[in-house]
Amino acid sequence: MARSDDKIVWFGMKLSPAEKEKIKKLAKLQGTSQKEVVMGLVECSLEAYEASVAANKVSDQVAKYAGIIEEAPDLSTNKTYLDGYGKGSLS
Repeated sequence: MARSDDKIVWFGMKLSPAEKEKIKKLAKLQGTSQKEVVMGLVECSLEAYEASVAANKVSDQVAKYAGIIEEAPDLSTNKTYLDGYGKGSLS
């Protein structure tokens, strides 16, 4: 996680015994350190948040074009469109 050229800072946090045990258990299940478990979850959450923000930006950019393109009429409203369908001869 931390590179040798990164400045290391101390970050303390108070946890209940149950919270600490959950981190410890997950680290054991993953075969990694408790720090790596927490940082992995932080990274995953941050990536998901950034992807969500990016998707919303794309949606906002595309939204201005909604409804400006004229589309083909809905063929299901034309009652005669399928008249005779399936009644042709097989010659």
